[in-house]
Amino acid sequence: MPLASLEASFAIDEHLVAGDGQAKGRLWLHGPSLVPGMRDMRLPHAQEAVARFQARGYEVHLRSSGGRLVVLDEGVLNVAIAYAGADLPQIEPGFHLMADLIGQSLGSMGLQPLVGEVAGSICAGRYDLSLDGRKVAGLSQRRRRNFALIHAFLLVEGTGQSREELAADFYAAAGATSEESVRPGTMAALAEFHGDITVARASERLRAALDVL
Repeated sequence: MPLASLEASFAIDEHLVAGDGQAKGRLWLHGPSLVPGMRDMRLPHAQEAVARFQARGYEVHLRSSGGRLVVLDEGVLNVAIAYAGADLPQIEPGFHLMADLIGQSLGSMGLQPLVGEVAGSICAGRYDLSLDGRKVAGLSQRRRRNFALIHAFLLVEGTGQSREELAADFYAAAGATSEESVRPGTMAALAEFHGDITVARASERLRAALDVL
């Protein structure tokens, strides 16, 4: 699974349904990166925070789907599903579809995630997926008149704490309030619950699920 730039990865996602209009899915990875949302870039010192992380070797790219800052690295698996707008005209079914797909894939590895917001986590939202109260995946969606793209980030390898700390560093540098930052103990990687789970194994299970779209 080759690594690509953030800009290239998001561009590929948005062209998944180009041509035949059929639903398609894909998985992708990239190196240490920050993907802030529009709200994050309105923080008083957001540009200074971006420059600081770029100087540390992080790629930074404004996210195209809804939501707030996401921390990515080679232990975080990204999942994208694209539908023609006519096939998925409402926003809720898209979130349910992605949550079910990831839930079934994790279930086949002996993990049963819950759906619901994990307050204080990275990019908290109603469709967070969690294990033992800690977020392991987040969902977002980008929609146009004839296009629906559902995206998820899934923490597979490494630790939740390492990503929490990076997000907290960004928000502190950007001038966020404590309510806008990330709380410790809210994130986890799948490998923290099941030591045999790797990006390769999770990719295999998710790819099998995507193949039946």
